[in-house]
Amino acid sequence: MAHLDRISGTRRLLMAMVLCLAVLAGCTGTEDEGATTTTPAGDGTAAPAGDGDEGDDAAGEPIGPLTLSFYAADFGPEFGATSRILAEDFEQLGLTIELEPIQFTTFVDTISAGGQLEDIALGSVGGDPPNLDPNFWLVDLSACDGGNNGSKWCDEEFDEMVRVQASELDEETRRELVFELQEYHHAELPWWLISTDINSSIYNSERWTNIQNPEPTSAGESSIDPWFTMEPTGDDRILDWAHFEEVTSYNILVESAANGWMRRIYDTLLRDDNGEIIPWAAESWEAVDDTTFELTLRDGMTFHDGEPVTVDDAVFSYNYLAEQAPPQMAVGLRNVESAEAVDDSTMRITMAQSDASFPRTSLAFIPILPQHVWEGRENPYDWQPAAEDMVIASGPWILDSWARNQEHIFSIHEDHWMAPDYDGVRVQALGQADAIAAAMTSGEADIATAVLPAAEQDRLAEQEDFLATETSTNHGGIMVWVNNEEEPFTDYAFRHALRLATNKDRIVAEGWIGFAERAEEGPIPPIMELWHNPDLEPIEYDIEAARQVLEEAGYTWNDQGELLSPSGG
Repeated sequence: MAHLDRISGTRRLLMAMVLCLAVLAGCTGTEDEGATTTTPAGDGTAAPAGDGDEGDDAAGEPIGPLTLSFYAADFGPEFGATSRILAEDFEQLGLTIELEPIQFTTFVDTISAGGQLEDIALGSVGGDPPNLDPNFWLVDLSACDGGNNGSKWCDEEFDEMVRVQASELDEETRRELVFELQEYHHAELPWWLISTDINSSIYNSERWTNIQNPEPTSAGESSIDPWFTMEPTGDDRILDWAHFEEVTSYNILVESAANGWMRRIYDTLLRDDNGEIIPWAAESWEAVDDTTFELTLRDGMTFHDGEPVTVDDAVFSYNYLAEQAPPQMAVGLRNVESAEAVDDSTMRITMAQSDASFPRTSLAFIPILPQHVWEGRENPYDWQPAAEDMVIASGPWILDSWARNQEHIFSIHEDHWMAPDYDGVRVQALGQADAIAAAMTSGEADIATAVLPAAEQDRLAEQEDFLATETSTNHGGIMVWVNNEEEPFTDYAFRHALRLATNKDRIVAEGWIGFAERAEEGPIPPIMELWHNPDLEPIEYDIEAARQVLEEAGYTWNDQGELLSPSGG
């Protein structure tokens, strides 16, 4: 593609490495309000047709209408506000945009992980620990087989280069390759970041103390802070967490929207603590060679039913999950060749090839399953363990009951080495931000995290003396996804025009009321300082430049201001 010649010549290094690998391989073998529509205004300002004759029979057909999908209001009002801003700017290009709010779990299952994006979506990723590795942004979100490739972009050359960087164990060399991949991605614009999150938690400071937000990860279900550090100040030792219903199943093979919850119930071999990988179920680990890890399990662990956690359980978990291949675990399992027991306390995991991200994306992500519960189970994807009181794991929280769209009740696994200093958790599935706010101000809830907008949390804390907030930045954020499999999004000029029409500053100021940070260029957030390429060419918001890009690519406008595809397009 002509526009790719903007990429620096150093990309030849990547391609040389790809060719070398290839040679070696050859030698060795709903929101109730419904959808709304915005339409271009026929105000006479439309650019002239490319040939100067808007009535020319050679002109193409009107483009659209195009659907812009986003999280419905049950996940907060920011996504609707941001989508309306995007629609207003895209309509200035002569497009008709239909806004489509989708309930969170449905959005994740159908668009983020389901490959069913129709036209455009306001995508979002959380500040989860595994996402701190560049593979999440370059593989999971951008590779042909990425588990969360909502934009459906598939570029075989990019994928080959991604595989090279993923297997590079020297950090500085890998960093250079990651920088080049960001340059490639920026030249293609298959999707683009808008902003990164400012994460805030609001809590009842009269009832709870020692609460702090993690950084650079978010205060989600998978983080250590604040859940393991907080302490009650009085006799009420049950934590009431005001949240929304994001769980669709407690079957760990199936749940994709809320797999962070599972890391409260299930242990992993390692864990992320504010960006640092630390021992968890494995008390130590060692890279024996480029493709082999050996891990020693912690003594004395038990499952929630009292059965001991053994090396055989950990080995079974890796082999079983690699065989079952749940999509949400694709990144963590894609490189697993086998797992085996070395002795009563040590396991060995063999990878198909070297993988620099393996400790973070696999060892700190893949759960330990009880072999006596899962082995031999027929149709495991259809099983609903919560209905049989069989959500058995070894983590610090024990699921006692779940009434969907009402509440989740957890008790504490007292035998766990990181059991928190309280007796249980009641998650209130309240659905809407205003209901969460009401629960906090009335004292019915003790804590609320990212679902309640940070600006609203600040307002509530000023209103009620017993409420306090903790704020930090993280690497989660929002982005524009476009359907790279269908016209007009297969045309780089069209994607470039949409990018020029994306007003990041306005979205941060109005959509997020200032409680977000404007994302820089490229697919990796700047808070990931080691991996973010700061030298990518800036693309500033410019509607006139966007229209010029379209005109130069052969797009025209009719008398009503509608954008027409290039003749023959």
